[in-house]
Amino acid sequence: MPQRAHKKSRNGCLECKRRHVRCDERQPICSNCATAERVCGYGTRSLTAAPRSILPGSRAQLALTRPESPAGDHSPAPPAIPNQPVNMLHIELFHNLYTHIRTTFDPNRSIPWLADDMDPSMMTPYLVNELLAFSALHLSIKCPNQQAYFRYHAAELQTNALSIFKESAPQVTRESCIPLFIFAATLGIHMLCDTLIYRQGDLPDFLARFVHFFRVYHGVRTIVNKAWHMIQDTPLGPSFAMGKDLYAFTGCLGHTCQSLLDRIDRANLGEHVTGIYRQAVEGLQSCATVIEKWDERHVGINAVTTWPILMDIEFGEFLEQRRPEALVILAHYACLLHRFRNFWLFGDSGAFVIREVTGYLGPEWEDWMVWPNQVLGSSAYVHSL
Repeated sequence: MPQRAHKKSRNGCLECKRRHVRCDERQPICSNCATAERVCGYGTRSLTAAPRSILPGSRAQLALTRPESPAGDHSPAPPAIPNQPVNMLHIELFHNLYTHIRTTFDPNRSIPWLADDMDPSMMTPYLVNELLAFSALHLSIKCPNQQAYFRYHAAELQTNALSIFKESAPQVTRESCIPLFIFAATLGIHMLCDTLIYRQGDLPDFLARFVHFFRVYHGVRTIVNKAWHMIQDTPLGPSFAMGKDLYAFTGCLGHTCQSLLDRIDRANLGEHVTGIYRQAVEGLQSCATVIEKWDERHVGINAVTTWPILMDIEFGEFLEQRRPEALVILAHYACLLHRFRNFWLFGDSGAFVIREVTGYLGPEWEDWMVWPNQVLGSSAYVHSL
Protein backbone atom coordinates (compact mmCIF):
# COMPACT_ATOMS: atom_id res chain seq x y z
CA MET A 1 0.00 0.00 0.00
CA PRO A 2 1.52 3.40 -0.93
CA GLN A 3 2.45 5.60 2.02
CA ARG A 4 -0.05 8.29 2.82
CA ALA A 5 1.18 11.72 1.80
CA HIS A 6 2.25 14.02 4.62
CA LYS A 7 0.41 17.33 4.61
CA LYS A 8 3.07 19.94 5.22
CA SER A 9 2.74 22.70 7.80
CA ARG A 10 4.69 25.60 6.35
CA ASN A 11 5.50 27.29 9.64
CA GLY A 12 5.81 24.11 11.72
CA CYS A 13 8.57 23.52 14.25
CA LEU A 14 11.95 22.13 13.27
CA GLU A 15 11.44 18.88 15.17
CA CYS A 16 8.16 18.06 13.38
CA LYS A 17 9.78 18.84 10.04
CA ARG A 18 12.67 16.54 10.88
CA ARG A 19 10.23 13.75 11.81
CA HIS A 20 7.98 14.51 8.81
CA VAL A 21 4.83 14.88 10.89
CA ARG A 22 2.23 17.60 10.76
CA CYS A 23 2.77 20.37 13.32
CA ASP A 24 -0.07 22.36 14.90
CA GLU A 25 2.34 25.34 15.05
CA ARG A 26 1.50 26.06 18.69
CA GLN A 27 4.18 28.27 20.20
CA PRO A 28 6.48 28.22 22.02
CA ILE A 29 6.08 24.41 22.09
CA CYS A 30 3.86 22.47 19.70
CA SER A 31 1.55 19.71 20.91
CA ASN A 32 3.59 16.92 19.26
CA CYS A 33 6.78 17.94 21.08
CA ALA A 34 4.95 18.52 24.37
CA THR A 35 3.34 15.07 24.27
CA ALA A 36 6.59 13.32 23.28
CA GLU A 37 8.68 15.48 25.69
CA ARG A 38 10.92 16.68 22.85
CA VAL A 39 12.64 20.05 22.66
CA CYS A 40 10.66 22.24 20.28
CA GLY A 41 12.15 25.06 18.24
CA TYR A 42 11.05 27.30 15.39
CA GLY A 43 13.02 28.89 12.64
CA THR A 44 12.96 32.63 12.05
CA ARG A 45 10.10 32.25 9.54
CA SER A 46 7.70 31.59 12.38
CA LEU A 47 8.19 35.19 13.53
CA THR A 48 6.51 36.54 10.41
CA ALA A 49 3.18 35.51 11.86
CA ALA A 50 3.25 38.54 14.17
CA PRO A 51 0.83 41.38 13.32
CA ARG A 52 2.14 43.85 10.75
CA SER A 53 1.36 46.70 13.13
CA ILE A 54 4.23 45.59 15.36
CA LEU A 55 6.53 44.59 12.51
CA PRO A 56 7.25 47.97 10.90
CA GLY A 57 10.60 46.94 9.51
CA SER A 58 13.39 44.44 9.95
CA ARG A 59 13.99 42.43 13.11
CA ALA A 60 16.84 44.80 13.98
CA GLN A 61 14.53 47.80 13.66
CA LEU A 62 11.87 46.12 15.76
CA ALA A 63 14.31 45.31 18.53
CA LEU A 64 15.44 48.93 18.84
CA THR A 65 12.15 50.78 18.43
CA ARG A 66 8.91 50.86 20.32
CA PRO A 67 5.61 52.04 18.83
CA GLU A 68 4.30 54.95 20.89
CA SER A 69 1.02 54.92 19.01
CA PRO A 70 -1.68 52.20 19.24
CA ALA A 71 -1.09 48.86 17.53
CA GLY A 72 -3.26 49.87 14.58
CA ASP A 73 -0.92 52.73 13.61
CA HIS A 74 1.23 51.70 10.63
CA SER A 75 3.66 54.62 10.81
CA PRO A 76 7.20 53.65 9.77
CA ALA A 77 9.76 52.89 12.45
CA PRO A 78 12.90 54.99 12.80
CA PRO A 79 16.11 53.48 11.44
CA ALA A 80 18.16 51.23 13.68
CA ILE A 81 21.67 49.89 13.88
CA PRO A 82 21.63 46.51 12.06
CA ASN A 83 22.99 43.28 13.52
CA GLN A 84 23.32 44.66 17.02
CA PRO A 85 23.30 41.67 19.42
CA VAL A 86 22.42 43.72 22.52
CA ASN A 87 20.10 46.72 22.37
CA MET A 88 18.20 49.12 24.58
CA LEU A 89 15.20 46.78 24.75
CA HIS A 90 17.37 44.10 26.35
CA ILE A 91 18.68 46.64 28.86
CA GLU A 92 15.12 47.65 29.70
CA LEU A 93 14.05 44.02 30.14
CA PHE A 94 17.08 43.24 32.29
CA HIS A 95 16.39 46.29 34.47
CA ASN A 96 12.75 45.27 34.84
CA LEU A 97 13.80 41.74 35.79
CA TYR A 98 15.96 42.94 38.65
CA THR A 99 13.93 45.90 39.91
CA HIS A 100 10.39 44.55 39.68
CA ILE A 101 10.22 40.80 39.08
CA ARG A 102 12.96 40.00 41.59
CA THR A 103 11.30 42.01 44.37
CA THR A 104 8.10 40.02 43.81
CA PHE A 105 9.48 36.50 43.61
CA ASP A 106 12.51 36.92 45.85
CA PRO A 107 12.20 39.97 48.14
CA ASN A 108 14.80 38.52 50.54
CA ARG A 109 17.32 37.94 47.74
CA SER A 110 17.80 34.32 48.70
CA ILE A 111 17.76 32.88 45.17
CA PRO A 112 21.31 32.79 43.74
CA TRP A 113 20.38 33.56 40.13
CA LEU A 114 18.69 36.82 41.19
CA ALA A 115 21.24 37.81 43.81
CA ASP A 116 23.55 40.79 43.39
CA ASP A 117 26.56 38.47 43.46
CA MET A 118 25.21 35.92 40.96
CA ASP A 119 27.64 33.47 39.40
CA PRO A 120 28.17 34.43 35.72
CA SER A 121 28.42 30.73 34.83
CA MET A 122 24.70 30.41 35.54
CA MET A 123 23.85 32.89 32.79
CA THR A 124 23.76 30.53 29.81
CA PRO A 125 22.37 31.96 26.55
CA TYR A 126 19.17 29.90 26.64
CA LEU A 127 18.50 30.98 30.24
CA VAL A 128 19.21 34.67 29.56
CA ASN A 129 16.81 34.65 26.61
CA GLU A 130 14.05 33.04 28.68
CA LEU A 131 14.54 35.42 31.62
CA LEU A 132 14.29 38.39 29.25
CA ALA A 133 11.25 36.79 27.62
CA PHE A 134 9.58 36.50 31.02
CA SER A 135 10.40 40.13 31.72
CA ALA A 136 8.82 41.13 28.39
CA LEU A 137 5.70 39.15 29.26
CA HIS A 138 5.48 41.05 32.56
CA LEU A 139 5.71 44.40 30.75
CA SER A 140 3.08 43.32 28.21
CA ILE A 141 0.64 43.01 31.12
CA LYS A 142 1.77 46.06 33.11
CA CYS A 143 1.92 48.36 30.06
CA PRO A 144 -1.38 47.80 28.19
CA ASN A 145 -0.64 50.55 25.64
CA GLN A 146 2.41 48.58 24.51
CA GLN A 147 0.97 45.12 25.02
CA ALA A 148 1.43 43.93 21.44
CA TYR A 149 5.01 45.17 21.33
CA PHE A 150 6.16 43.46 24.51
CA ARG A 151 4.14 40.32 23.92
CA TYR A 152 5.75 39.88 20.52
CA HIS A 153 9.21 40.20 22.03
CA ALA A 154 8.28 37.79 24.81
CA ALA A 155 7.41 35.20 22.16
CA GLU A 156 10.49 35.97 20.06
CA LEU A 157 12.91 35.74 22.98
CA GLN A 158 11.31 32.53 24.19
CA THR A 159 11.57 31.04 20.71
CA ASN A 160 15.25 32.02 20.65
CA ALA A 161 15.75 30.42 24.06
CA LEU A 162 14.18 27.15 22.94
CA SER A 163 16.19 27.11 19.71
CA ILE A 164 19.46 27.69 21.59
CA PHE A 165 18.49 25.03 24.11
CA LYS A 166 17.78 22.55 21.34
CA GLU A 167 21.01 23.28 19.49
CA SER A 168 23.20 23.12 22.60
CA ALA A 169 21.42 20.00 23.96
CA PRO A 170 22.81 20.51 27.48
CA GLN A 171 23.32 17.45 29.64
CA VAL A 172 22.49 17.44 33.35
CA THR A 173 25.82 18.00 35.11
CA ARG A 174 26.93 19.77 38.30
CA GLU A 175 27.73 22.84 36.21
CA SER A 176 24.49 22.88 34.22
CA CYS A 177 21.91 21.69 36.77
CA ILE A 178 21.09 25.16 38.17
CA PRO A 179 20.59 26.98 34.84
CA LEU A 180 18.68 23.95 33.53
CA PHE A 181 16.34 23.96 36.50
CA ILE A 182 15.81 27.73 36.44
CA PHE A 183 15.21 27.66 32.68
CA ALA A 184 12.60 24.92 32.96
CA ALA A 185 10.89 26.58 35.93
CA THR A 186 10.81 30.03 34.30
CA LEU A 187 9.56 28.55 31.03
CA GLY A 188 6.75 26.79 32.89
CA ILE A 189 5.65 29.87 34.85
CA HIS A 190 5.87 31.94 31.65
CA MET A 191 3.54 29.51 29.88
CA LEU A 192 1.17 29.41 32.86
CA CYS A 193 0.89 33.19 32.88
CA ASP A 194 0.39 33.37 29.12
CA THR A 195 -2.35 30.72 29.39
CA LEU A 196 -4.13 32.44 32.28
CA ILE A 197 -3.91 36.05 31.12
CA TYR A 198 -4.13 35.84 27.34
CA ARG A 199 -7.16 33.60 27.14
CA GLN A 200 -9.06 33.00 23.93
CA GLY A 201 -12.53 31.50 23.63
CA ASP A 202 -14.40 29.47 26.21
CA LEU A 203 -13.56 26.59 28.57
CA PRO A 204 -12.58 23.99 25.90
CA ASP A 205 -10.12 26.46 24.33
CA PHE A 206 -8.69 27.34 27.73
CA LEU A 207 -8.34 23.67 28.71
CA ALA A 208 -6.45 22.89 25.51
CA ARG A 209 -3.86 25.54 26.34
CA PHE A 210 -3.76 24.67 30.04
CA VAL A 211 -3.15 20.98 29.33
CA HIS A 212 -0.43 21.97 26.87
CA PHE A 213 1.24 24.05 29.60
CA PHE A 214 0.72 21.23 32.10
CA ARG A 215 2.63 18.74 29.96
CA VAL A 216 5.51 21.11 29.32
CA TYR A 217 5.71 22.07 32.99
CA HIS A 218 6.19 18.45 33.94
CA GLY A 219 9.53 18.68 32.19
CA VAL A 220 10.60 20.69 35.25
CA ARG A 221 9.98 17.68 37.45
CA THR A 222 11.94 15.48 35.05
CA ILE A 223 14.94 17.80 35.30
CA VAL A 224 14.61 18.07 39.07
CA ASN A 225 14.51 14.29 39.45
CA LYS A 226 17.64 13.92 37.33
CA ALA A 227 19.52 16.75 39.00
CA TRP A 228 18.36 16.48 42.62
CA HIS A 229 21.53 14.82 43.94
CA MET A 230 23.57 17.55 42.22
CA ILE A 231 21.39 20.52 43.25
CA GLN A 232 21.83 19.60 46.92
CA ASP A 233 25.48 20.66 46.72
CA THR A 234 24.80 24.02 45.01
CA PRO A 235 23.74 27.43 46.39
CA LEU A 236 20.17 26.44 45.53
CA GLY A 237 20.37 23.37 47.76
CA PRO A 238 19.12 24.81 51.09
CA SER A 239 16.11 26.68 49.65
CA PHE A 240 15.31 23.75 47.37
CA ALA A 241 15.35 21.27 50.26
CA MET A 242 13.15 23.59 52.31
CA GLY A 243 10.69 23.84 49.43
CA LYS A 244 10.60 20.07 49.02
CA ASP A 245 9.74 19.63 52.69
CA LEU A 246 7.26 22.50 52.56
CA TYR A 247 5.07 20.87 49.92
CA ALA A 248 5.15 17.36 51.35
CA PHE A 249 1.60 16.30 52.23
CA THR A 250 1.17 16.15 56.01
CA GLY A 251 -1.63 13.57 55.89
CA CYS A 252 -4.23 16.05 57.13
CA LEU A 253 -6.96 17.47 54.90
CA GLY A 254 -9.00 20.56 55.69
CA HIS A 255 -12.80 20.48 55.64
CA THR A 256 -13.18 21.53 52.00
CA CYS A 257 -10.58 19.15 50.56
CA GLN A 258 -11.83 16.29 52.73
CA SER A 259 -15.40 16.90 51.55
CA LEU A 260 -14.24 16.95 47.92
CA LEU A 261 -12.25 13.74 48.34
CA ASP A 262 -15.22 12.04 50.05
CA ARG A 263 -17.38 12.84 47.02
CA ILE A 264 -14.73 11.42 44.70
CA ASP A 265 -14.50 8.22 46.78
CA ARG A 266 -18.29 7.79 46.67
CA ALA A 267 -18.27 8.16 42.89
CA ASN A 268 -16.66 4.68 42.55
CA LEU A 269 -14.33 5.73 39.75
CA GLY A 270 -11.89 2.87 40.29
CA GLU A 271 -8.69 2.68 42.27
CA HIS A 272 -6.40 4.13 39.59
CA VAL A 273 -8.50 7.18 38.72
CA THR A 274 -9.36 7.85 42.36
CA GLY A 275 -5.66 7.69 43.24
CA ILE A 276 -4.79 10.37 40.69
CA TYR A 277 -7.58 12.61 41.97
CA ARG A 278 -6.47 11.98 45.55
CA GLN A 279 -2.95 13.12 44.68
CA ALA A 280 -4.37 16.28 43.09
CA VAL A 281 -6.49 17.11 46.15
CA GLU A 282 -3.62 16.40 48.56
CA GLY A 283 -1.35 18.65 46.48
CA LEU A 284 -3.99 21.35 46.60
CA GLN A 285 -4.13 21.03 50.37
CA SER A 286 -0.33 21.23 50.64
CA CYS A 287 -0.27 24.48 48.65
CA ALA A 288 -3.17 25.97 50.63
CA THR A 289 -1.44 25.06 53.90
CA VAL A 290 1.75 26.82 52.79
CA ILE A 291 -0.27 29.93 51.88
CA GLU A 292 -2.02 30.06 55.25
CA LYS A 293 1.02 29.14 57.35
CA TRP A 294 3.44 31.65 55.86
CA ASP A 295 1.04 34.45 54.94
CA GLU A 296 3.67 36.12 52.77
CA ARG A 297 2.78 37.24 49.28
CA HIS A 298 5.81 35.85 47.48
CA VAL A 299 5.45 32.48 49.26
CA GLY A 300 1.76 32.33 48.29
CA ILE A 301 2.54 33.11 44.66
CA ASN A 302 5.13 30.33 44.64
CA ALA A 303 2.57 27.93 46.13
CA VAL A 304 0.01 28.72 43.43
CA THR A 305 2.54 28.04 40.67
CA THR A 306 3.72 24.86 42.40
CA TRP A 307 0.41 22.94 42.39
CA PRO A 308 0.49 21.88 38.69
CA ILE A 309 3.89 20.26 39.13
CA LEU A 310 2.66 18.14 42.06
CA MET A 311 0.13 16.34 39.85
CA ASP A 312 0.45 13.07 38.00
CA ILE A 313 0.81 13.70 34.26
CA GLU A 314 -2.38 11.70 33.70
CA PHE A 315 -4.39 14.38 35.50
CA GLY A 316 -3.79 16.52 32.42
CA GLU A 317 -5.39 13.83 30.27
CA PHE A 318 -8.46 13.86 32.53
CA LEU A 319 -8.73 17.62 32.04
CA GLU A 320 -8.33 17.16 28.30
CA GLN A 321 -11.20 14.64 28.38
CA ARG A 322 -13.21 17.16 30.45
CA ARG A 323 -13.97 14.63 33.15
CA PRO A 324 -16.28 16.38 35.64
CA GLU A 325 -14.31 15.47 38.76
CA ALA A 326 -11.08 16.80 37.25
CA LEU A 327 -12.83 20.04 36.31
CA VAL A 328 -14.15 20.41 39.86
CA ILE A 329 -10.61 20.00 41.24
CA LEU A 330 -9.39 22.62 38.74
CA ALA A 331 -12.14 24.97 39.98
CA HIS A 332 -10.90 24.49 43.55
CA TYR A 333 -7.38 25.36 42.36
CA ALA A 334 -8.89 28.44 40.73
CA CYS A 335 -9.83 29.62 44.23
CA LEU A 336 -6.11 29.99 44.95
CA LEU A 337 -5.69 31.91 41.69
CA HIS A 338 -8.59 34.13 42.72
CA ARG A 339 -7.00 34.87 46.09
CA PHE A 340 -4.01 36.40 44.29
CA ARG A 341 -6.09 38.03 41.56
CA ASN A 342 -4.34 41.38 42.05
CA PHE A 343 -1.02 39.83 41.06
CA TRP A 344 -0.12 40.30 37.39
CA LEU A 345 0.71 36.63 36.85
CA PHE A 346 -2.88 35.46 37.52
CA GLY A 347 -5.30 38.38 37.07
CA ASP A 348 -8.96 37.41 36.80
CA SER A 349 -8.18 33.86 35.65
CA GLY A 350 -9.53 32.28 38.84
CA ALA A 351 -12.95 33.88 38.40
CA PHE A 352 -12.96 32.86 34.74
CA VAL A 353 -12.24 29.20 35.50
CA ILE A 354 -14.85 28.97 38.28
CA ARG A 355 -17.57 30.53 36.11
CA GLU A 356 -16.72 28.46 33.05
CA VAL A 357 -16.59 25.16 34.95
CA THR A 358 -19.86 25.96 36.74
CA GLY A 359 -21.59 26.71 33.45
CA TYR A 360 -20.10 23.70 31.69
CA LEU A 361 -21.06 21.16 34.37
CA GLY A 362 -24.56 22.52 34.92
CA PRO A 363 -26.98 22.22 37.87
CA GLU A 364 -26.37 18.50 38.50
CA TRP A 365 -22.86 19.31 39.74
CA GLU A 366 -23.93 22.29 41.82
CA ASP A 367 -23.19 20.55 45.15
CA TRP A 368 -19.62 19.82 44.03
CA MET A 369 -19.08 23.50 43.15
CA VAL A 370 -20.43 25.08 46.34
CA TRP A 371 -17.09 26.19 47.78
CA PRO A 372 -15.59 27.68 44.57
CA ASN A 373 -18.74 29.70 44.00
CA GLN A 374 -18.75 30.83 47.63
CA VAL A 375 -15.20 32.09 47.17
CA LEU A 376 -16.18 33.85 43.96
CA GLY A 377 -19.20 35.49 45.57
CA SER A 378 -17.35 36.70 48.65
CA SER A 379 -15.47 39.98 48.80
CA ALA A 380 -13.10 38.39 51.31
CA TYR A 381 -11.08 35.21 50.84
CA VAL A 382 -12.64 32.08 52.32
CA HIS A 383 -9.64 30.70 54.17
CA SER A 384 -10.01 27.06 55.02
CA LEU A 385 -9.54 24.44 52.33
